[in-house]
Amino acid sequence: MPQFDYYANPNPQSSGWAPYIVDLQHEMLNSLSTRIMAPLVVAKPSGEPTMQRLNPVVSIEDQEYFLSTAELASVPLKELSARQGNLSEHRDELLAAVDLLFTAV
Repeated sequence: MPQFDYYANPNPQSSGWAPYIVDLQHEMLNSLSTRIMAPLVVAKPSGEPTMQRLNPVVSIEDQEYFLSTAELASVPLKELSARQGNLSEHRDELLAAVDLLFTAV
């Protein structure tokens, strides 16, 4: 499972406002039965402020989403559906957000 692949959010309680989750775990740890994921939250057109570095914005099919880094979670592989796409082009921003969360740097 490549790092930065994203999937449909399997949680019915949050999938309305966060339709996707993105895999932030490195492929070297593919033997684990879980993946560290963060939700991709629908960005509001009103320009609702986000902490840009902690919550980078990505675009999927002309819709903007922000990575809700503070809501990282371990997701069992068996709960993931088919891969929807990959966000490797945003690698630097996604990893910077995780670094900020854990190191404040």
